[in-house]
Amino acid sequence: MQIELLCPCCSCRFVAPPETSADDVMERMFRDGPTYALGDGETFEDMIFSTLTERGSITCPECGEPVNVSEESLGRLAMSMLERW
Repeated sequence: MQIELLCPCCSCRFVAPPETSADDVMERMFRDGPTYALGDGETFEDMIFSTLTERGSITCPECGEPVNVSEESLGRLAMSMLERW
C-alpha cells in the first residue's frame, strides 16, 4: 500500500510507500515536487506521524490548505492495473 497526501482544494498530491526512507522522500519532493514541510522520521510514515503529532495537520505547498492523508485503496490500484491491461 502507498500513503497519499492529497489536497482537496487544488488536487496537489504526493504518493509513496510508507516504508520509503526519509532521504528518498525528500529527494523526490525536491526533484519532482510538490515539497511538503514534513517532520523528522526515518520513513515517510514516520515523517507524516511526527508532523501530525506536532502540528495537527500537513498543509498543501500550493494553496496552504490542510491535505488529506490516506492509504490508496486496493480497489484504486486494481482499477489502474485493469486500465493498462
